[in-house]
Amino acid sequence: MHIIARPAIANAIMKHPDAANWLNHWWRVAGTERWQSLVAVRVAYPSTDQVDCCLVFNVRGNTYRLICRVTYANPWQRGTLLVKHFLTHAEYDKERWKGDCE
Repeated sequence: MHIIARPAIANAIMKHPDAANWLNHWWRVAGTERWQSLVAVRVAYPSTDQVDCCLVFNVRGNTYRLICRVTYANPWQRGTLLVKHFLTHAEYDKERWKGDCE
């Protein structure tokens, strides 16, 4: 997958250093994948959900949520993840992020 917005990940790491290992590992794994569906994503990240055109990754036992707009891979492109939000569970529950996924 082509991942857009490395600065968003760097900012999340600075703000939430306890998530650094998870985020760095996710970046390495997702960057080598060619996910074609949510089923494929769940092989590596079983608790991931899809909300409209976004993937919602549960981070550190639901402490945080990583929300990425997704364009799945196909025979002509490897797919894209656009990092939209890195939220605490409480921020996620307010659902202000949903407008970015419609």
